[in-house]
Amino acid sequence: MFTFENQKKYFISENIELTDFHSAGRAIGNDGKRNIYVDYGIPGELVDLEVGKRQRNGGFITGSIKNIIRKSSQRITPFCIHSGICGGCNWQHIGYDKQLDWKHHLLLKALKKYDIPAPEIPPVIPSPKLQFFRNKLEYFFSNTNAGLTNHNTDEQSRVPILGFHPLGRSYTIVDISECYLQLPPSRAICDEIIKYVVKQKIPCYDFAEKSGILKSIVIRTSLIGEIMVIITFVRDDNKVIMEILQFLVSNFPEITSLNYTILKNPVQSYSDNEIINFSGKQVLFERMGDLLFQVSPSTFFQPNPLQALNIYKIIREFAQVSNHDFVYDLYSGAGTITCYLAKDSGHIIGIEGSLVAVNDAIENSRINKISNISFISGDILETFNPEFIKKNGKPDLIILDPPRSGTLIEIKKAMLWAEPSKIIYVSCNPVSLAWDMKQLTEKYEISAIQPFDMFPHTHQLETVVLLTLKKN
Repeated sequence: MFTFENQKKYFISENIELTDFHSAGRAIGNDGKRNIYVDYGIPGELVDLEVGKRQRNGGFITGSIKNIIRKSSQRITPFCIHSGICGGCNWQHIGYDKQLDWKHHLLLKALKKYDIPAPEIPPVIPSPKLQFFRNKLEYFFSNTNAGLTNHNTDEQSRVPILGFHPLGRSYTIVDISECYLQLPPSRAICDEIIKYVVKQKIPCYDFAEKSGILKSIVIRTSLIGEIMVIITFVRDDNKVIMEILQFLVSNFPEITSLNYTILKNPVQSYSDNEIINFSGKQVLFERMGDLLFQVSPSTFFQPNPLQALNIYKIIREFAQVSNHDFVYDLYSGAGTITCYLAKDSGHIIGIEGSLVAVNDAIENSRINKISNISFISGDILETFNPEFIKKNGKPDLIILDPPRSGTLIEIKKAMLWAEPSKIIYVSCNPVSLAWDMKQLTEKYEISAIQPFDMFPHTHQLETVVLLTLKKN
């Protein structure tokens, strides 16, 4: 049953049983008329909900838990005071072993939805660390946290804060005083820079008023102790920029690479514009196994490096390449997988859309003294096609690690045309993985599959799939 309390904002829906998880990590309930998607719920619970108005696209209705009538035995007390508020660890209320079980369930559910034939899927390999496992975070500045209620234009109430976007609210910032995602000195840098911003009355970017100068700080760390910081500004105020950068240099000499960027458009990401090195190295170095990698400020690198190494080991085990095998590595990034497989294979060609990442990959092959790989900068869709394959050769193996949305139909067609004996697909989204498998399994069969937990306390899942060419 449900009753209207405030027709403009939400209605109360009582005695709703949560029955499953949606692929986006929300629990699913039904009030007899429609599905309701609930943050921070657990299937099996009976709850009363505050149900929001239908989303603008008309696709779904969300609800938040007002009262738990029947609590799941899987529910635990989150270890972070910001759990349920910030947009980070949306499954921190679930015991870790059960998180892994639910992730396994979501993978099975996605494959079943598209009728993908697959062998028995082994348990999800847990993350080596459950806290302080990330090597990169981006914190956002704001002039006020009033966006959580009503926007307040009273200047005295607008104290600068530094934090994250809450779930589904990309123009609001939640003030963060602790975080268990990244190793020190990440929080120390955040704590000191926000104190400095408050003291110096530096205007932070305000999404509602489209004003201010300071937007975000990105902190990247490596297992070998290097620290990269990138400050994002939305206006070219040289005095303010230099003062902030000098403050960081003076107070955190352990920062090995300090950089900044000035956005041409405030809605852009820090990586969309030129990143200028202020002090230290222009890159960050990370070690993966016996290999050393450089990472430029805008280059993607796997956020959980300890688990990433486990994934690379499985890729090598699945690949079983020899020094006679020719390999294509699509979406090759900084060349981590390419370099990791190189010593076992013949020639490998990596293809990557980001020129910065390609330059990192070329340098990484030089640093590690690897000569049997080459990298091509170009959009995968425009580059990887039958003409390219005819020119460069048909591969024995194709590896791809596409974005969350998966890979495009034409790219899959090119892979099917190339007919390598094996394809290894590295996925960060069970839904797009299953969709891509629907086309690839026309000619290939799934021989092995292994899920990994890359992001503890979230619904996110990484999966490595080995496809082998069907025999006629």
